[in-house]
Amino acid sequence: MQSTNFSGKVYFYCIPPDTPEKTGYPHTMICLGDGLKALGIDAYANVNYWRLAPDTEEYLFRHDPEITPDDCSIVVLNQDWFRVANKPFPQHLFHPNRKYITVYLDSDDGSKTHAYNPEFRQFDFIFKVCCNRYFKYPDNVRPWAQGISSRMLRELENIPPIQARKRQLLVNFREPHKIKHSVRRIVRKELLPQIDAALPVNNVIEGLDNFSTEPYHYMHWSQTGRRHSPGYFQSLKDYAACACFGGFFVTPVPRDPATATSRLLKKILSKLEWKSNRITDWDNWRYWESLAAGCVSVREDFDKYGFIIPVMPENWRHYIGIDLSNIKLAVDRIASEPEILEKISIEGRQWALENYSPVPTTLRFLNTVSEKL
Repeated sequence: MQSTNFSGKVYFYCIPPDTPEKTGYPHTMICLGDGLKALGIDAYANVNYWRLAPDTEEYLFRHDPEITPDDCSIVVLNQDWFRVANKPFPQHLFHPNRKYITVYLDSDDGSKTHAYNPEFRQFDFIFKVCCNRYFKYPDNVRPWAQGISSRMLRELENIPPIQARKRQLLVNFREPHKIKHSVRRIVRKELLPQIDAALPVNNVIEGLDNFSTEPYHYMHWSQTGRRHSPGYFQSLKDYAACACFGGFFVTPVPRDPATATSRLLKKILSKLEWKSNRITDWDNWRYWESLAAGCVSVREDFDKYGFIIPVMPENWRHYIGIDLSNIKLAVDRIASEPEILEKISIEGRQWALENYSPVPTTLRFLNTVSEKL
């Protein structure tokens, strides 16, 4: 079993769940909590958070009134503290005598997130998803990824081989009419009509309000903010491939995506449906869920569009990366190499589990943070 020399405690600031419609879902924080639990490391919090079973009061993040941030080695916040709860920084978080490391997990949507604000330079580390090598980030930012949680792994533990699946491309973006992401608009307009002959397209959309009344699934549907669906996970096991595109095309300059100029140009590109070789807001749960399901992930080419995560995938080995300016090249290869889907299904899943399931993700986190411990 993988292990670590870290022997401290980790403290999380959590937001209690509201109604399912108003509940945030701090996925990257959950993945860390899962990994800490597997490694036998205590995860404390300001409140009891993230129930592990519907019939017990066991929580992934445990509140103990005797344990404060000053009793811990690492203190973690994520974007829901500010975006969902609209709270100020916890009182005395950055007090001058602190001995703990402060970490902010930023998986928020948008080119300008809270992490760009000057006061966030106080954090020792900001782990940010959707990083791009073409962009400029503050010095305390480290590239991160959404990754795979224990909840996902439970649903995708037993998967069928590719031969037992429908040789079709699952498309289940929950925005079929007014598509928000400019990349997805291009995908629907240009890629899907071309790829259909080589990999037939099947639109299967699970609505947010489709939930199971079975206690375990209902618990997770509620505490993920309606983002848990057994039917969706079954679809990933039924199909050979899944469209995992997302994000917005942006211009080469400015290099800082948070500037007003950059955000205005992003809107212009989106409205005109122009493409570029830079994409922001590209990471999504669907990509990691499909990898864990052995459902071949079809999405933008990481290298072409500048995507950065701690351990990079290899195109045509772990996923199918599309150059949206040369769609025919990928379509022709899928058609001429039908056996390649099986290879990518197996190797993509293995790569994802080895690098982005909870334990390796948490070990990577601890190794990075230990630079300052």
